[in-house]
Amino acid sequence: MAQLQPAAGTTSVAWLSATGIGVACGLLTALIWSTWAIATRHAVTGSLGPGDVTFLRFAVSGLLLLPVLWLGRHQLRGVRPLLLVAMVTGAGAPFMLSTSTGMQYAPASHVATLMIGTMPVFVAILSSTLYGQHLSRRQVYGMVLVLMGILFIGGHSVVFNRQSGEWRGDALFLFAGFLFAAYTVSQRNSGVSPWVATALVNVVSAAAFTPVYLLWMNPKLALAPMQEVITQVAAQGIAVSILALWLFSEAVKRLGATRAAVIGALCPALTAVLGIFLIREIPSITTLAGVTAVMLGVLTVVFHQPRS
Repeated sequence: MAQLQPAAGTTSVAWLSATGIGVACGLLTALIWSTWAIATRHAVTGSLGPGDVTFLRFAVSGLLLLPVLWLGRHQLRGVRPLLLVAMVTGAGAPFMLSTSTGMQYAPASHVATLMIGTMPVFVAILSSTLYGQHLSRRQVYGMVLVLMGILFIGGHSVVFNRQSGEWRGDALFLFAGFLFAAYTVSQRNSGVSPWVATALVNVVSAAAFTPVYLLWMNPKLALAPMQEVITQVAAQGIAVSILALWLFSEAVKRLGATRAAVIGALCPALTAVLGIFLIREIPSITTLAGVTAVMLGVLTVVFHQPRS
């Protein structure tokens, strides 16, 4: 008996549906990331330190996601240990400490540009280096644009704001962008579902970082205003740790690592605009030029990248 084949229209609708869901997940992730950058910058320049926001990020989400990790633990069997380490490191405590420490020195628009904005370029480079994904000439041009944007922002920090230490924050943001790119590529190639990947990062980070925080990092939570603590619990422990990481993992699953990373191109401009209204951070002309160059470069890299 001849087997029935799905109609071409059905396949097309299914592809469009999966793509639409992936795009929606990416847009929501960009909004959460941008809001998170503003909230974290406000916290670490106020009553809380990098260790406090890192603890809140993983302690809350780690407890909430422990059952998810337990139920999905079978997915981790057979996964190369190097991939698991890259996932936990790339989106875990080292990533968060680098970012929040950098925010003590540099404004929110810098973290959105130098960390979130450059992450897709790091994804393309890692995919090419580790998995043989070809980089076209246009992609290389896009990376040059990103480099120009970094030089605009970093050069301005070194020349005009050296005393304030902005360049230190910029360097930490670039390092954090590389770490999260490593998470992106590793999660995509691990075969672990978005929920289990999210749970793995948060539970392991909570277990590893909590004793370090309590014993050696001079906790300030007891002295901080309760409203600030509650705001950071919502922003760090729920919105970005659980919701955004899961949404991003879903976008990676449906669009591919490199195409999903295009949402990073939205965050610099979105964060710069939100920063003006929420925390009164007015970006300089040089910063705006850097933001523009990075966004154009990221779009060039991603839209000429074959599906990963």
